[in-house]
Amino acid sequence: MLRVKRSQILLYLLPMLITIAVINLTPIGYTLYLSFTNNTLFNGEYNFVGLTNYSYWFSVANTDLLYVIGNTLLYVVVCIALFLLVGLATALALNNQKIKGLPFWRAALLVPWATPYAITSLIWKFLFNYDFGPINQIGRIFLGPQSGIPWMTDPFWAFVAVVIVNVWLSYPFFTVVILGALQSVPSELGEAANVDGANAWQRFRSVTLPLLLPAITPATILSSITTFQMFGVVYLITAGGPVTSADKPGATSFVMIYIYNKILGDNAANIHYAQIATFAVLIFIILGSVTFLTRSLGDSKESLA
Repeated sequence: MLRVKRSQILLYLLPMLITIAVINLTPIGYTLYLSFTNNTLFNGEYNFVGLTNYSYWFSVANTDLLYVIGNTLLYVVVCIALFLLVGLATALALNNQKIKGLPFWRAALLVPWATPYAITSLIWKFLFNYDFGPINQIGRIFLGPQSGIPWMTDPFWAFVAVVIVNVWLSYPFFTVVILGALQSVPSELGEAANVDGANAWQRFRSVTLPLLLPAITPATILSSITTFQMFGVVYLITAGGPVTSADKPGATSFVMIYIYNKILGDNAANIHYAQIATFAVLIFIILGSVTFLTRSLGDSKESLA
């Protein structure tokens, strides 16, 4: 049996570790360093300012930041819940051998996932158009010519619109993950539960679902981080609006859209790189904390089980 010393393994891994450190850790370290300075677009000689930038984001002038973070977290929770529900329902359907044409439906599942999000977002924006959008046009056939949902101008419906688009784009990922996990569940377990008198819901809750959690948990964490940082889809559809007040962010002005409008709107003539870096560090801390807590809860549940 071939034995290799740990020092030799480290030597082989050293180029990869150095590459990771240069590509990943260097930008992170530089961003952290910038957050403690007053660097701007035209400030060639910048100085160390301590926690000034951090206090700026939590100052009285930026009380809307907490509103934006809360609105973003609500968006994440709603989207993730729908990802799970739609993805689980679709996976259970595609795992049922009684359904005809399963290869076709499994291939069709990839269409929303494979289509570029920019194209999908613009198509949905047209569908949501109040005057000419097919959704309202179809609604007027049944509800009358004066009916119509103000998708782009009402805060509630704008929020619903971006949730719908994000679910359309993201549920295939959960379907694929859950479908793969379903196919790895031994059929003998379900048959044994059936012999014991368990109905379909009891078999799913007590046998199937616990075996799906190891696959669902990392997918949920990954999608939560991605949804929290959502920018392109929402910006193409609503641009963060609708804005109902001049001193309040838009109804869909989530974290990334807010910082984009804040920096490139208020400070477009002299971009404050240090403030952007500070905001990036704060978001990193929030996402890291949520990820750590989620993983800790998942590990504690597994240990209890």
